Amino acid sequence: MAGENRSTQAAAWQLGISPKLLYRWQKAQLMPEVGSEEVARDPVVRALCACLKRAKQKLDI
Repeated sequence: MAGENRSTQAAAWQLGISPKLLYRWQKAQLMPEVGSEEVARDPVVRALCACLKRAKQKLDI
């Protein structure tokens, strides 16, 4: 609704909820979830996972 109305305030008023709550929901929707394919394909996440794997291997040795 907020996207259709182009006004988060108006959408929140129509739904009878706080605009702050609606903003939080919008922000949460834009952020990828941990464990999602989008996060797994992120080159930074992949590099960090590889670094973590090497560090674990060093600790095992």
